Amino acid sequence: MNPMKKIFCSLLFLLSGLLLTAQTIENPTFKARNGSIRNITRIERTPECTKVYIHAIFRPHWWIMEDGDSYLEDAATGKRYAQTGAEGIQLKEKIVMPDSGTTDFVLLFEPLPKETETIHLIDPNGNESNTYDISLVPVPKDKQPLKSVEGNWFADDTQGRWAYGIYDSLIIANNRLYDLKECRKKGKRLILAAQSRADGSSVTLQLTPRKDGSCLIALEGDEAQRYVRTRPAAPAVEADEGYDEDFFRRDSVWLQGYVDGYDPRLEFDSGILYLENEISRQDYPTVVPIRPDGSFQCKFVLQHPVCQDLVIHNNWIPFYAEPGDTITLYLDWEDLLARSRARDSFFPLSHTAYMGKKAGLSYLAMTLSQHFNYPYDKLMKAQKTLTPAQFQEQLQPTIAQWQQQADSLCRLYAPSKKAVQLTRNQIAMQTGYTYLEYQTSRSYYARQDSTNQALKVQPDASYYSFLKEIPLNEPSLLANRYISVFINRFEYMDPLNAAYKVYARLPNTETFKALPDDEKRILLQTAISEAKDSIAGSLCGTASPLLWQVARVRDLRYTLPEMQNRRDAERLIGRLEQTVTHPYLQATAREMLDELCPETEQASYRLPEGKATDIFRRIIAPHAGKVLFVDFWATTCGPCRGGIQATADLRKQYRNHPEFQFVYITSENESPEKSYTDYVEKHLKGEACYRLSDTEYKYMRQLFQFNGIPHYVVVEKDGSISTEEVGTHNLADFLKRRFGDKQ
Repeated sequence: MNPMKKIFCSLLFLLSGLLLTAQTIENPTFKARNGSIRNITRIERTPECTKVYIHAIFRPHWWIMEDGDSYLEDAATGKRYAQTGAEGIQLKEKIVMPDSGTTDFVLLFEPLPKETETIHLIDPNGNESNTYDISLVPVPKDKQPLKSVEGNWFADDTQGRWAYGIYDSLIIANNRLYDLKECRKKGKRLILAAQSRADGSSVTLQLTPRKDGSCLIALEGDEAQRYVRTRPAAPAVEADEGYDEDFFRRDSVWLQGYVDGYDPRLEFDSGILYLENEISRQDYPTVVPIRPDGSFQCKFVLQHPVCQDLVIHNNWIPFYAEPGDTITLYLDWEDLLARSRARDSFFPLSHTAYMGKKAGLSYLAMTLSQHFNYPYDKLMKAQKTLTPAQFQEQLQPTIAQWQQQADSLCRLYAPSKKAVQLTRNQIAMQTGYTYLEYQTSRSYYARQDSTNQALKVQPDASYYSFLKEIPLNEPSLLANRYISVFINRFEYMDPLNAAYKVYARLPNTETFKALPDDEKRILLQTAISEAKDSIAGSLCGTASPLLWQVARVRDLRYTLPEMQNRRDAERLIGRLEQTVTHPYLQATAREMLDELCPETEQASYRLPEGKATDIFRRIIAPHAGKVLFVDFWATTCGPCRGGIQATADLRKQYRNHPEFQFVYITSENESPEKSYTDYVEKHLKGEACYRLSDTEYKYMRQLFQFNGIPHYVVVEKDGSISTEEVGTHNLADFLKRRFGDKQ
């Protein structure tokens, strides 16, 4: 044979061998990922290497970087295959995203064995770059019959309600969660048997997929109805007559749902509800455990209807609830990843779905959360650069736009008077908060910059004319998502500072001097309250509107502890009731009296048995037999750091004390590892410091009922929790009283 012909034939043989062993997987499927910046579009396997094609998506003009430390991991064996290079980019160099916000490149890895069927793509240095269970072998359709009906099904009518959710091991129907027990085919029909998690009852669904993508579904032998996968752009809301006299009522609420695309390897296993009683100023955060299958369920108590948020992995998901409700919520993990990728907390979660009697109002809550927002950076700039009149002028076009949007929503949701009220209230609360927030910090800024001419201009009474436009007597304002920030700014607005002139005037009168000390305290509190009532009434255009009464009750959290005995506290409540006339608010005031000034004082209490207490006992076990000052803090919290640094001398004084110990507790999420290590080394070296997982810290919030930090707890020697309010401001007096000068 000709030598050249022989070489050519050999090359053909070798090439054919390579082709036989090469493999290309287009758009490989995967089970879970913790970020959506790196999107795998293709994987090429050859004897020489493995190519992973990446379509990167990120904000235009922001940058990403591939550091070259990623690796592929065989899901079956755990063996790792190192990155060997890249094509289309330079490793360890910034990749600035173009105007399109997308770019493409290839990551190169060591070759994979031919028997490898499933891999993970892992970046040990990133928290948005891991993709798990990437399939290199297609699964035959006949081996996964459930795939044809998986997902959410909405009624094919004008209501468009979410009726069914079909997932790997879970079914949602009738506003209940069911475990899937059996899946079998019967001709073109798919029959699913499931068991209720609530009561163990069984249900059967018959599903018939159709060529147009719809599905005929029958529950328990009922007549089959047609359902579609597409959620209406504006789901209908049920008609109602608005809120009646039972707005205030106490009852439990069940929140349950499913996170589609969840996997325990995403390194979180819980959400949280930052619940708060706005009237009594009590926090009661509630942990929402997430099961490995992505489902969740929790129970909490409400005093009245609310627009609330479920917080999962730093995502705030709104929903609407009334006492006695059961709400079912569907979340698409890919939606949450897209929001994270956009770095926009208002990025729409387009696949979120709600089930329950008031599902339509939850969709409205989602819509309201995405609109009517005044940019905070713009507000901060206005505080320092605009006079009150200039800010009013700047804000007017925004308010007009909000009003137009609200008018459109009200027309859309007109059958529901509740929906209309919630929408109008959103405008009122956002407008009121924006006006009040503008003024909140200007006095502080003025002291820092005495040359700023805009800051020298203070608003007159006319600035607060917006208060007369807010329906302050409307109870449904308390259902608003932003009521917390509004009421806080309302009860501490600058004009009310004039009431404290009583301190300079009243104590100097002969009548006041002649009174017993307890009478002086009550008279002083009453005089200040009456002065505030007068100022608020003038600004609001009506005496003691409902929201002002709420502010007065909230103030009891601080004024009642100042009373020396129960009798004085009862007298203060009696005088308060002359202004606070709403029966529910009066009842709340009496409850606060019993809480803050009990007839029988309790020095401490025992923690309830449960998971949260177990976590806390584990933490404090090394310090048993000592009085503990427990500080819940974070490196990201300025007041926390301020309190820690303010008590530096006390820590030195009581270090190695035989009966006392400082304990500091934070979380991995709120105190990133490097900042935590650096701060502890500089300020808390040698102290008892604990950095908990995000979920463990959530349970601490729930156990000790705090949303905000810093939060302080005193643990007695016997492990009970002191009822005494101790913070960094009075810690020195507490320690001296308990331990004297003993070191």
